[in-house]
Amino acid sequence: MTNLKELQSLTKHLSILYVEDNTALRNNAVKLLKKFFAHVSLAEDGKKGLDLFKKQHFPIVITDIKMPNMDGMELSRHIHKIHPETKIIIMSAYDDKEYLLEGIELGIFRFLKKPVNVAELSEVLYETVMKIKQEQHERMFQMHLKNIFEYQSSMVVLLQKSNVVLANDTFLEFFGFESVDECKEHLALLGDRFLEHQDFLYNHDETDALEVVKNNPNKLYNIKMKNKEDKTCHFIIKYQPIPEKEGYGVLSFDDITELNLLKLFDARESEKDDVASNTAAIYKFLEIIQRNHAKIELHNYYKGLSITNDSLIASIEDGILDIKTTYMQQKAVQIEQKTLIVSDALPHAIEASNIDRISFETQSISFKTLKFVPTSPITRKTIRVVPSGKQTVSLFVDERKYQGDTEIEDISLDAVKLKLGMLPPGLDKESEVVLDMVLELDKKPLIINTKATLFRKQESKRSFSLVFMFKDLKKSALVKYITKRQMELIREIKGMQNG
Repeated sequence: MTNLKELQSLTKHLSILYVEDNTALRNNAVKLLKKFFAHVSLAEDGKKGLDLFKKQHFPIVITDIKMPNMDGMELSRHIHKIHPETKIIIMSAYDDKEYLLEGIELGIFRFLKKPVNVAELSEVLYETVMKIKQEQHERMFQMHLKNIFEYQSSMVVLLQKSNVVLANDTFLEFFGFESVDECKEHLALLGDRFLEHQDFLYNHDETDALEVVKNNPNKLYNIKMKNKEDKTCHFIIKYQPIPEKEGYGVLSFDDITELNLLKLFDARESEKDDVASNTAAIYKFLEIIQRNHAKIELHNYYKGLSITNDSLIASIEDGILDIKTTYMQQKAVQIEQKTLIVSDALPHAIEASNIDRISFETQSISFKTLKFVPTSPITRKTIRVVPSGKQTVSLFVDERKYQGDTEIEDISLDAVKLKLGMLPPGLDKESEVVLDMVLELDKKPLIINTKATLFRKQESKRSFSLVFMFKDLKKSALVKYITKRQMELIREIKGMQNG
């Protein structure tokens, strides 16, 4: 049974209209209702009840069905047209299915069959008031969302399929529209406003930009658009579907024009040092990724084995980036002392180094130094591994054997990276050499003899790293070796995780 004191606390600020042609029932009901409601109004038929309702929109109306001048169903129909949110409770001595079906169509909140006892009426009034409170909270919430939608600095639109149905003031101002109706009239194809740029999203060939966004919710994309003053602006956009509202979603635009980042997406400009070290751009991108709760990928290499996991940006404070990631990724970062951050929103991978803190308990890791890396290991087309067991390598340049220390740093199906104590004379880029290598496969020697050309060389304080591309190498044995070596490394890194 409903707690009457609780019901009184809920109804003390509400008013109610009671419509009943039976004087005795009306007098008895008013005594009960006045114990709960701040204001109780009475009417002896539907017509007088409607006149009262027009003067004051009561949140709750209790009415009989059979009454002179206007019956309860007709009264309910008028009330529903005037104020659909009103909760109407029908009380009747009749048990007629026609009334029930008609009441359902009119949105009648409850039907009560006379005679109604106090407990039953109290239960129904409690349900009615709780429904009113719930709807009030929902309206408050929706109003709050509307305020966020309208007044946030980012541009936001509500899409139905690919059509703009609502837009906030920031979006309307950008294009110079005075109203949403004007926006809908002139912006039927929003995707056509996305301008072409390298690695950006725009309509081309058979690609519908908005369809791409909608099919990849919460993924971040870079776009360009021109504003009402014909100025080109740079945005990062994200689409978020509305649950249980098929075809509806919110598209948000983060304006990053003032950072002048468009050149980051130009391959030629990206090679410049000032772009790679553009820390303002790096932190702005990462802040947008964090604000949109978008995932990033961390990439590391453990003895050549790629370790990659989805991660989240936890915080960016005082020049320190804190990332939540997996234990395995943490171990890989700890070994390599750096990681590569990849996201759809970024023009290039970001190298994060100078570790500030690693917490295996909270699965977080912090970095002090960030820089763009236009070319990075994640663009590798082949798998490289660091050899295990015994290995020997001989290098022949112009048929002369190199006599210095030589070590295999890593090997793939297409190339090998050698570490040399000194640089052999006459060895330049694209120089052809002969390599004799002996690796260990299933505790047996694997002999590789092949011609190769020098692809790249890098000098450090005490050694040289040289990458040689194989020529006409039969790869079957090397495929087996690299596959087995990968499995060894996977077991090794998983052992770290379990240990």
